[in-house]
Amino acid sequence: MVMTDIDVKTVRIRFLDTNKFSETIVPLDVKRGDFIVVQTQKGEELVIVLGNSVPVESEEDIKFIRKATKEDIELFDKLQTEAEKALDICKTLAEKHGLKMNLLKAYIPLSRNKVMFYYLAEGRVDFRQLVKDLAKKLKNRIEMRQVGVRDGVKMSGAVGPCGNQTCCSVFLDKFESIGVEILEEENLPPTPAKFTGICGRLMCCLAFEKENYSIRYNLPELGSVIDINGKSLKVISYDFIKEVVIFTDEEGNKVEITFDELDKMNLIKSPCSGCSGGNCAKFMEVG
Repeated sequence: MVMTDIDVKTVRIRFLDTNKFSETIVPLDVKRGDFIVVQTQKGEELVIVLGNSVPVESEEDIKFIRKATKEDIELFDKLQTEAEKALDICKTLAEKHGLKMNLLKAYIPLSRNKVMFYYLAEGRVDFRQLVKDLAKKLKNRIEMRQVGVRDGVKMSGAVGPCGNQTCCSVFLDKFESIGVEILEEENLPPTPAKFTGICGRLMCCLAFEKENYSIRYNLPELGSVIDINGKSLKVISYDFIKEVVIFTDEEGNKVEITFDELDKMNLIKSPCSGCSGGNCAKFMEVG
């Protein structure tokens, strides 16, 4: 049966081996929570439908085959058990060969055309002999896939410092590059250890509010002195939660002025074309 555009919709799916997300086109009767069988580069796979989605361009070609049957799910469970045994065998052989690799998971697609092993390693690993030994033991094609530490946590799942499941294993599509400079941008203590996630990298959630702090480049600079209503006020800090700039007057008293009030006084910089964040803009002193 050939499906037309009227008969189908785009849904968001989660892969059960890596916990990664993608989209595919399915019949209209497929709903959230359904398991479906799709064809990917890895073979036939069982995936779960997370809900409707908008069509997006993807480098990966994922084709809907059918809604999962009871037999598909039973086969998946059986292959999971086989994969766990294969992982134990792989760990034993890797240790025998002295390979420095942290094996995370083994995965066998429904098509049973290969056994995949996901691992972490600091550098390249010469696993050629390991693959030969595994192929003899498991009587199947072997594929080794090295993943990053953030992908490893996404795949395995974990509880973050906040007490909730890590964002990467729940909803994150892509990992943003997060540097220590973000701590300064968000007015946080310069102690990276306090903001390090399970993966050993700075927590992904630091990037969620990054755009909210971009206004700092448009505010009066720290240490600058501004004449407001006949008083000389020195900028000592920002409070991005309360949206205020904190000043001290000549007597040392603290004065808080909201971003909105400063904007009305033309003390919020306007970014010019050709610069980033308005750093080259001049703000006006208002008397």
